[in-house]
Amino acid sequence: MVTGADTATLPSQFAEAYSARWSELIDRWTEQPGVLLGTLGPAGTSSHLAAEFLAGRYGLTIELFPTFDDVLSALIAEKVEFALVPSAYQGLTRFHWHQDLRLQAFFPQATPQYGIAARKQGELPAGTGPVTVAAMWEVRWIYAEIVPPALREREVRWADAASTQHAAEILADGGADLALTNAPGIDRHGLRWVADRPGAEIIWTLFGHARDAAAGT
Repeated sequence: MVTGADTATLPSQFAEAYSARWSELIDRWTEQPGVLLGTLGPAGTSSHLAAEFLAGRYGLTIELFPTFDDVLSALIAEKVEFALVPSAYQGLTRFHWHQDLRLQAFFPQATPQYGIAARKQGELPAGTGPVTVAAMWEVRWIYAEIVPPALREREVRWADAASTQHAAEILADGGADLALTNAPGIDRHGLRWVADRPGAEIIWTLFGHARDAAAGT
């Protein structure tokens, strides 16, 4: 049973554990400059921006992968030393439950601006039929939250995308009517916002090898 006294000490316990994990990581990164960190690409994904946040402060080297499945495989095969994965990723439990991996640390960081993109300013799909929207599974719900009234009653057909940048690429290449992407996707592919919303602060997780943590290295 958790008592009032127990809950009163929880914040300090969490803070101590959080600080201890980061101290361990920073010591390791200081001793081994250029440690390889894997995450989702291509350049401009929210994961890539969060990785750059770490790399710029701790001298890490970033390697980008097409999918988080590829990130997981690379970490298990020791092709990278750490993996950066957002808490919003639907397959995160595969990292948590893999017997050879360990959650090394975590931190909050806001994503860039997200929204619905079109190829041209103010361009909405004509007609009354289905609308094809390129999007990652994890962000599809944003569409219903911000979709313009003119599209609200129209059926949505999803074009699967591996990342925000992939969604923008699908739209730019004519494979969809609209895309759910982020601000770098808009800039990179010359798209225009149909509707947008501020980024969200999410938890980013850092995974490494369990044996390294056990050895204190």
